[in-house]
Amino acid sequence: MEDLAGYTVAVLSERRRHDLATLLEATSARTINVQAVRSVAQPVAEAVAVATRTCVTRPVHEVIVSSGLGLRAWLRVVRQTGHLDALLDRLTHARLLARDGHAADTLRDLGLSQIWATTSTTTEDLFRYLLAQPMIGRRVVAQIESEPHREYCEALRRNGATVVEVVTNRFLPPLRSDVLRRLCGVIIRRQVDAVALTGATATENLLRQAEADGVLGEVLNALTADIVPACLGHLAAEPLRAFGLSAYVANSPALPDLVKVLADQLPGRSLQLDVQGHRMEIRSQAMVIGHQVIPVQPGPISVLRALARRPGRVLSPAEIRAATPSWADVDDHAVEMAVSRLRRTFGDTPLDGVDLIQTVMRRGYRLAA
Repeated sequence: MEDLAGYTVAVLSERRRHDLATLLEATSARTINVQAVRSVAQPVAEAVAVATRTCVTRPVHEVIVSSGLGLRAWLRVVRQTGHLDALLDRLTHARLLARDGHAADTLRDLGLSQIWATTSTTTEDLFRYLLAQPMIGRRVVAQIESEPHREYCEALRRNGATVVEVVTNRFLPPLRSDVLRRLCGVIIRRQVDAVALTGATATENLLRQAEADGVLGEVLNALTADIVPACLGHLAAEPLRAFGLSAYVANSPALPDLVKVLADQLPGRSLQLDVQGHRMEIRSQAMVIGHQVIPVQPGPISVLRALARRPGRVLSPAEIRAATPSWADVDDHAVEMAVSRLRRTFGDTPLDGVDLIQTVMRRGYRLAA
């Protein structure tokens, strides 16, 4: 497993804590969980009706049922539109893939008996099962209730399948806008190394909030130059690509593949240089000297990042402020205090005792090259 110690990743999803965070923390990365999407178990009736009409027009080969609750919501709409018999006819001749026993029982209540279910009780395993097979020419109907499910549907399409999505949840912005507003500030200040996006709505909500707050350009600049935008699938990447950003997409919508993207891309974005015979790497909230990870506070790490971009060059406090987003109102004394704290951070490291952060009287500071 990759060692991502010292990196901080913001995970945007519809959950308070996503399983991706657990996988990243197993690599020693630090995570910030952001519930960027509010998922409501209430389908848009017209959208479900349209999907059902599309479903019954032609034979269906596979049907994925994510939950008994979602299936019942689908059936309520179908009964109102008068398509229940036509839908049951299509389901009867399809391979039925149920996430768990409850979903399977709901199908049996309709008189259907040939049902496959997973032992892991995850919808993702059902999608992965189909992705492992030839899908060209296959017609799949998927009852979905999560944004990552839509990424799997897109993956099936890219594998040659025709997919009809029956979405039984609504994906909305979070109730409190300050959740995403704070994240925009963290991104602009470069206090994360990567942003992991698990669906299109998460990406759209982030960009929409940045635009509402007047910081869209700053957020896009950070994601272009310093922070890795890693996406679970192509749908999550599309809103970024619309602004010309190069988003990094996992090979499949499986979470381990997204972790691999982050492990591959993060080292290329961090600032690295050789100092006094030691390799130093500067991450969002830590520096790495050799194999030692040293946490660094936001102020000192901002100073170090500004000096490390121009090693050996003297930077005035004004130049350090200009190189540090959100430091426009910081005075020279605050810069001096940040430098002092930065010097203390090097204690108990291979660079302890080295005059690394040098003061040049009446001019500023420099990082000894």
